[in-house]
Amino acid sequence: MLEVHMPQGLEVRVLSWAQNRNYILKTMRYVHQDECMTNLRKNLDEIIHTNGGDNWWKPELFLNTKNKLPTKIEVLENPQKYNDNYNCFIYALGLNNDKDLIKNCSGFIYDTFFQKLLNERIFEYTNNPQKGDYIFYKDLEKHPNMITHVGVLEDEDTVVSKWAWGPLLRHKIFDVPESYGNDTSYVKAIPKEKAKELYEKYKKFNKK
Repeated sequence: MLEVHMPQGLEVRVLSWAQNRNYILKTMRYVHQDECMTNLRKNLDEIIHTNGGDNWWKPELFLNTKNKLPTKIEVLENPQKYNDNYNCFIYALGLNNDKDLIKNCSGFIYDTFFQKLLNERIFEYTNNPQKGDYIFYKDLEKHPNMITHVGVLEDEDTVVSKWAWGPLLRHKIFDVPESYGNDTSYVKAIPKEKAKELYEKYKKFNKK
């Protein structure tokens, strides 16, 4: 079992407990951030949205943007070429090398598809996350019904995720843009083969 530790300088509270069949979902929310963390997250939003986002996801422009990232955020892969690019949902499902799927969905699986898998009880929440499980981000104040971002848990406080169509990054749980929100929950990972089958079955629900 992974013990999820909270970064220093942040207060944490249990926001809600929701019971559903055989699991208890623990949603945690940061209710206070020190000034450095707040500024970091605001700065990350500015970086990814500069020039309409082009500087973030276009490979040739990202080369200059890369140096603006804090050193504690590790770039694992630069953005892909336009026809090969994909977002955080595709990466989390392990489908980032599936060229046919990327072409079919134009590089975008949306949170509506993930919500469908939650509604069908295919995704299972957990408060005992393991390496490789998903971490869902939400902004319950501005977008309560939207999964704003998803990453893959690498250890108790480290995540690997694709930020929009930009680079693949390794980062601490809340070293993310402020727009991703302050609320997180954990979901058990599914095999990528099953994810591909589910996409074919429910792709009509993959809408922006």
